[in-house]
Amino acid sequence: MAIMRSGMPGGGCVWHGIDMGDEEKGEKLGLGRCVMPTQVVAGKELDVRFEFEVGEMGLDKGGALRVAWRWPFDWAQPREMVVACAAAQVEAVFEIQGDLNPWHHHIELRVVDGQLQQGDRLVLHCREWAAPTFITRAARFLLLIKNAGDGDWLRLADPQAYDVMADAAMGLVAIAEAEAVVGEEVGVRVYGEDRWGNPTLLKEIPVLEDVEVVSQKLLSRFPVYEYRVRFARAGVYRVPVSSGVHAAESNPLRVYAEKTERRLHWGDMHAGQTEIGCGAGSLQDHFVYARDVAGLQFATQQANDHYIDRETWQHVRTTSHAHDETGRFVVYLGCEWSPLTEDGGDRNVFYLGDEKRLRRSDRFFTEQEPDSEPDLRRAPEFLAAMRNEDVLLGLHVGGRPTNLDFHEPAIEPLFEIHSTHGTSEWFVFDALRRGYKVGITGGTDGVMGRPGACRPGRRVTRNVRNGLTAVRAEQLSRAGLWSAFKGRCCYGTSGARILLDVDVDGRGMGEEFATDICPEVHVCVDGTAAIERVDVLCGCEVVYSWQVAVLDERRLRVLWSGAEVEGTAGAQRAFWRGALRASEGQIVEILPIALQSPLDNVVQVDEQWVHFDAATAGNAMGFSFLSAAAGELSFESGSVVFSCAVQDVLQNELEVAAGGASKRVRVGRAPREDGAKSVELKWRDERPLKDERAYWVRVVQVDQEQAWSSPIYVRPL
Repeated sequence: MAIMRSGMPGGGCVWHGIDMGDEEKGEKLGLGRCVMPTQVVAGKELDVRFEFEVGEMGLDKGGALRVAWRWPFDWAQPREMVVACAAAQVEAVFEIQGDLNPWHHHIELRVVDGQLQQGDRLVLHCREWAAPTFITRAARFLLLIKNAGDGDWLRLADPQAYDVMADAAMGLVAIAEAEAVVGEEVGVRVYGEDRWGNPTLLKEIPVLEDVEVVSQKLLSRFPVYEYRVRFARAGVYRVPVSSGVHAAESNPLRVYAEKTERRLHWGDMHAGQTEIGCGAGSLQDHFVYARDVAGLQFATQQANDHYIDRETWQHVRTTSHAHDETGRFVVYLGCEWSPLTEDGGDRNVFYLGDEKRLRRSDRFFTEQEPDSEPDLRRAPEFLAAMRNEDVLLGLHVGGRPTNLDFHEPAIEPLFEIHSTHGTSEWFVFDALRRGYKVGITGGTDGVMGRPGACRPGRRVTRNVRNGLTAVRAEQLSRAGLWSAFKGRCCYGTSGARILLDVDVDGRGMGEEFATDICPEVHVCVDGTAAIERVDVLCGCEVVYSWQVAVLDERRLRVLWSGAEVEGTAGAQRAFWRGALRASEGQIVEILPIALQSPLDNVVQVDEQWVHFDAATAGNAMGFSFLSAAAGELSFESGSVVFSCAVQDVLQNELEVAAGGASKRVRVGRAPREDGAKSVELKWRDERPLKDERAYWVRVVQVDQEQAWSSPIYVRPL
């Protein structure tokens, strides 16, 4: 490691002692030990003990030891923390958002009375401590010491590492590629999934139905079965899969009779961070997970640039290029330029080829031998330096949302509408109002090392499951995908692999053209669940909507949605804790809808009372129920309270504003879940065409998964 000191300017800093060996650290600073299993199960409780022996520096009143862990690790607060120390009075304080970056979470052991001298011992028992919710290898706590009035925290020798393992399978996942040709071999991946969304080994080998299986194998790094299959006839297939008590259906796969000029590919240009940055896991595992577990066909790594020193950047370059494989899995070298929003905000940088230089926004570290490449701290200088390079930039709502006051159209075609931060249609609307040409993407923007297949865990850092991007390109290669992205021939989803084709008068996503006739919008959708509705938008306005799903005669649905503010993950998060009560009759057959985390729950308390506790970030969730109730329904949550007559909402859906950023509650008849998964629709805009219009489409399934097409721009002749 070439980093001597790290920490965000204005926050706490860690001195790493790279000029000291572990033995010298032990003598001068002290010794730390972590007593715990070397393998823990995701989300499960365990007991952990930390033992410290003070070194020469001692520890005065007001001084402290710290046990810290990195940003993504969602260790819950222990049920009990017990400190044993004979030499001084020490208190333990659990902090979920500390001042050390990227070790944001910690337990601080503060000396409140007395003094610790060399050789004195201290023990911290963390009892019934719920482990992190995502799988990872070689994770470590950071052990630190600092006396009152001192500057940096001093790093002790690292304790033992531990692995987080997946829990037992709660369900089955089947992932197919998007398109194929009759007789061609195509991939389908199958794996078990635990309650937190981790891939886990199945007890029985999965069986695929209604398809010719050419080969199968269990992949080496993650417990995923890879099947090569082929189809004898053209059509849209959703492959049934079973393994013991578990069953699933793959996402739709379109099979053509003949080879097409361009093919659709699934991937993630904002795949997130690893231990390079503020995330978890190795960069090697990051790319293998994206390819083998998530079944992606393209990906990047996007660590914030202010974490990356020169030596680390060389590792990123080498590892990224080593995993790039034309025709199978395309990897772009990348990073995230990450100033404060006022200076430009986060921008994902994708390089077509190689790049030895890293032009950072800032440095949260001090190197032993500093990189001489100057930093570019504000958007004007950064965009000026990049505009003539072979780069593309992705704009998004991340830790520091992109400031759209700055924009370089030639290299900034991509705008992210959904990630693990949340659903951010407002961000795309802002770009459209400014007249920008927008290509829509979805991504992970994750920190847990699970690109393309990530969940929010305990919502310490993220809110919802990841998004995905589909791009239609002539070739699965860096150059082939690059051309498609520059042309905005792509769309984003909330994570479901929904197949979506949109054209206006035969022109596809991202195209621009002029006409003297009324434009006709053509939509073809193959969903992963029944389609609820398809909206046609012109700019920021819904100009036409198809209600596809038939509404149930007796079943009602309650959905809450929206964000607290238009911002990053923590700011967007809107909590919904409350109840639905019926004044008469019964509420029966409760079916939860679109819950994102095991922390989200809908519980029937009695026949007239349903309690819910959940959180949204622009997305919608809720439940449906069989309406055996009469009289009124009363909805109560922290942000909104209202009542409605059952007969009224059976006739017309009720929508109630709930403050925040488009927070709202809807009560009405539930769409049937057994409706069409595939639809083809046409609509002509009869309004006179006077100015340029941006036509795009939003698809909403009954399970509340969504897809958003990139706009097609039409202007008058």
